[in-house]
Amino acid sequence: MLENLGIGQRVRGRKDLRGKKVVFVDDGSNPYRTMCFTIAAKLVKKRGAEVETVVPGPGEAAHAKVVDLAPQPRSRVQRPLNRW
Repeated sequence: MLENLGIGQRVRGRKDLRGKKVVFVDDGSNPYRTMCFTIAAKLVKKRGAEVETVVPGPGEAAHAKVVDLAPQPRSRVQRPLNRW
């Protein structure tokens, strides 16, 4: 399932999905699909992505999609120059 989303296998020890968000759209009518989405969410979260599960709108089919997040600006902490 992850390969269908374009994520594929990972390099060991790397959080290669940082800065991405995976949205699972599930209505809960199929317990097998819900189980697959839950397992995929755990794997994706372990690799550094954010996970969101939402209920589909009227007429919308269950699916999953990967969204790139905008990079958040990091606040710079000033450190003293001379440490004795």
